[in-house]
Amino acid sequence: MTRFLLSLDQAVDTIFAAVKGALRGETYIPRVPSAKVTDIAKTLIGKRPVKTVITGIRPGEKIHEILVSGEEANRTITRGNYYVIQPILPEICSEDNGVPSLGKEFSSADNVMTRSDLAKTLKKYDLMIKDTAIPDGN
Repeated sequence: MTRFLLSLDQAVDTIFAAVKGALRGETYIPRVPSAKVTDIAKTLIGKRPVKTVITGIRPGEKIHEILVSGEEANRTITRGNYYVIQPILPEICSEDNGVPSLGKEFSSADNVMTRSDLAKTLKKYDLMIKDTAIPDGN
């Protein structure tokens, strides 16, 4: 399973960017990396003796998250650090629609971080215990 990683600051910045720059009917999606759930667990556990159990997919869970669907990709443009899904209704579309920047859905399976990059990201947002070593491998 993969999941997008979005800090609280990034979530708030997305809201401010949308309030400041969005046109009628637009939806702002942050362009953020993702990670395997197993890598997140291994990275947070580090070298501590913690037993993990893989339970599999539970009802309603998805293997990968999708922030922009395949249908929305055709009307999604890039604006700064965000994907902007433009409205489907032509009467509220802006005159400058821009060039679509996604050829397919934006899924958490697309931009999966290595364990090393994941550890750096978790440390950057102070989400790791200070003595946790950066794991080897991808």
